[in-house]
Amino acid sequence: MGFWDRFRATAGDAGSSDGANPALERSPLERGLIERLQGELEAATPPTLRFYLRFTGRVQGVGFRWTNMSIASDLGLAGWVKNLDDGSVDMEIQGTPAGIIRHLDTLHDNYRRMRCRIWLEELVEEPPKLDEKTFSMAN
Repeated sequence: MGFWDRFRATAGDAGSSDGANPALERSPLERGLIERLQGELEAATPPTLRFYLRFTGRVQGVGFRWTNMSIASDLGLAGWVKNLDDGSVDMEIQGTPAGIIRHLDTLHDNYRRMRCRIWLEELVEEPPKLDEKTFSMAN
């Protein structure tokens, strides 16, 4: 999606941040991730998964790192989050499929109220780091 497409999508969604259709506020990449994670929910033993995520949008200067750390800690997820010089935010998140879905849903709920658009731009599955038990915030 190019700049003007994103601009038009943001302008068109400006009045619809009431949560009427939260799926429209997610990138296709994020919707695909959630669909994949939902497919894992039926497993007898939920797998531990880890993903590298890069978010763009209004993700700096709005408590995005702190919010991610708080949500992840409450859900028992592991990983880290940090700001990048280009205004985006990198994150690695690890946990069960249900925990990761809940994290993303809670994150969007929080920022929808603030009318901040967050957009998942990059996604890479990583091998789990089973010795990592907490979620931290890098500078």
